[in-house]
This record gives sequence, structure tokens and C-alpha cells, in this order.
Amino acid sequence: MPLLIAQLPHGSSGDWLPGFMLFYGLVWLVTLAMLLQRGDFDPITKLTWVIVVIFVPFFGIILFWFIAPSSHWSPKEKIDPSNQLSGTPWEKDPGYTKEERF
Repeated sequence: MPLLIAQLPHGSSGDWLPGFMLFYGLVWLVTLAMLLQRGDFDPITKLTWVIVVIFVPFFGIILFWFIAPSSHWSPKEKIDPSNQLSGTPWEKDPGYTKEERF
């Protein structure tokens, strides 16, 4: 029984690879830039994600895009200025003036 060997059609012997690598590199850089600019991550979480994206790039990007919580999608809670807990504690002090800051 002869062995059937799968071959690529003529002319497509890896011509797509440079384009794919360029696209993948751009997606990787955009992911890293977005990760580094996020302000809702504490430093340890950000460092962990950077390590994962750098050392396990393909799966790291997929994990970051699908698992990392996004602050852009969740509604942001706004603090009501009339709330007695808003502001700083010393602003409620009757002897406090704005000129007396540290």
C-alpha cells in the first residue's frame, strides 16, 4: 500500500508565514501595551500577566483577552459627593481650611 503524503500546492510553500508573523507580532505588541497601561491591576497582577504574555506568547495572549477582567466592560461605580463618606476625613473637621494642608 503506497504512503499518501500531504503536500502543499505549488506556490504556497510558506509564502503566508511572514505576513502571519507580522500580524501576530502586532497583536502581541498591542496586547502588551494594553496590559501595561491598565490602571486597575495591582503591580503583582500586572507583572504576572506580563510574564505570561512574554514567556507563553500564544496562549498568554488568548488567556489575557478572554480571562482577564476588563474594566472597560464593567460599569464604573461613581461616588456620590453628597455621601457623608466621600471626601477626606479632615474636610469634615470644622477647623480645617484648604490652606492648612501639609
